Amino acid sequence: MTRQEVIQKQTDEIMDEFDFGLVRKTFEENKWTYHGKFDTPSLGELRQTARGVIRSAADDGASCTGRFSATCIENTDEKWLRLSLMFTPTSWSIDEGMAYE
Repeated sequence: MTRQEVIQKQTDEIMDEFDFGLVRKTFEENKWTYHGKFDTPSLGELRQTARGVIRSAADDGASCTGRFSATCIENTDEKWLRLSLMFTPTSWSIDEGMAYE
């Protein structure tokens, strides 16, 4: 398989197995929307966003938007990769790192 075929196969599996219904339910329960919209995203919109995040991760190693994040772990020497998609209802990160000894 080519790299693109592996990416497509893994993306299709993620899209088939990921629980987008749970994601939508979480959006509804928390009254979350996407920027500029007043309604809960449809399953199609959530799936479209997730697919875009996966594509970006395949290109850049990691990507996040719309509460989705994806990673691509790749070994170019052995021509091997693994994609993953996560939905994160809450997170926190420090804006600036700190020096230590």
